Amino acid sequence: MNLQHITQFFQAALESSFYLAPREPGLTHEELFEVGRQFGLQEGEIADALLPVVTQTFGGGSKRLIPNAMMMHQWAMFPFVQIPDFRNLAAFDFVVSEMNACIRAMGGRAARIQREVLVERGIAKNLPRLAVEAAITIMIVGDQIVVKDGQIASVSGRVYEPLPSEQRLMVGTPKHNETRARAFSIVTDVIGRRTDGRPSHVEALDAFPDALERLNYGAFRSWWVQIVAELRQSNPNFAPVSALVLSASLVEGALAFVVRHAQAAGLGVLGSKSFIENPRTWKIDDLVSSASAGRDTAILDTASRQRAEWLIGARQRIHAGRMLSEHPGGVPDLRPEEAREAKTVAELVVRRVLDWLDRYPPFRTQS
Repeated sequence: MNLQHITQFFQAALESSFYLAPREPGLTHEELFEVGRQFGLQEGEIADALLPVVTQTFGGGSKRLIPNAMMMHQWAMFPFVQIPDFRNLAAFDFVVSEMNACIRAMGGRAARIQREVLVERGIAKNLPRLAVEAAITIMIVGDQIVVKDGQIASVSGRVYEPLPSEQRLMVGTPKHNETRARAFSIVTDVIGRRTDGRPSHVEALDAFPDALERLNYGAFRSWWVQIVAELRQSNPNFAPVSALVLSASLVEGALAFVVRHAQAAGLGVLGSKSFIENPRTWKIDDLVSSASAGRDTAILDTASRQRAEWLIGARQRIHAGRMLSEHPGGVPDLRPEEAREAKTVAELVVRRVLDWLDRYPPFRTQS
């Protein structure tokens, strides 16, 4: 997948946000990386592709990023068509027709209409609210209308002709672009996570910082994000030991952060007396073992426990004394596929922890 293809994907993703959340268009930096990961991209590919695409934020204090003005200007020009076309032509025709009626009745400079009134009129004509809102927002970023104090006014003061649907007829039949369709689907999921209660990330390692907030360990967000970032940057072919150690660190961290919650809830899991002591004395072996206890309340099942125990054993190669004892003839080389397996195990264990938290959510602040 070349850079041009990836850039086009992000252009379509940002455009999609204007139709899915027209009152809050654009995507945050975090959301853009989540969109890229769902598309199968790596961190470096995402960062490189965003440079020529994202140039500004939407609104005053918003953290949501939007494309450059020239790109958005074309969205309000209907001879420019890509399939799938996210625009609802009936909604655009409605907004344009209402503005034209105001201009003819009041004059171009005086023509005004309340945005909320316009939206409600559209709904009364059986148009989807989201489609009408999107049409208004696209015409705003396309420099065709402006909104001030909730009132919509024309930029040019002239009647808009021809209607968007009539402009569309002037174009041939463009080819379907699967990348655009994929972008729209992914952004639908990401924007949905803003309000539907699901974690803001699909990937377990990226979703866990939100769990830290719920567990009253929000101060450790940056630590977690840093470890995850370094793990993703580690190359299994050239730095397999780093991948192994970082993966084990995340497994240990995810389990350690839920110990107090499990104990407070009296679930049986992570109930070992060794966890009454200072956390600095806790061992990853004990965390994995205890996370597998508790029967129905266990965090790890047999399969995930075995894979976590493999990770623990493989990580011990960083301890010279352990190697001298277990491999007196010399420790075997760590293969790249073992490093990749370590990453997979970390993701598996963290996902199991997140699923467990969904079953037994922390209802109160932990001490």
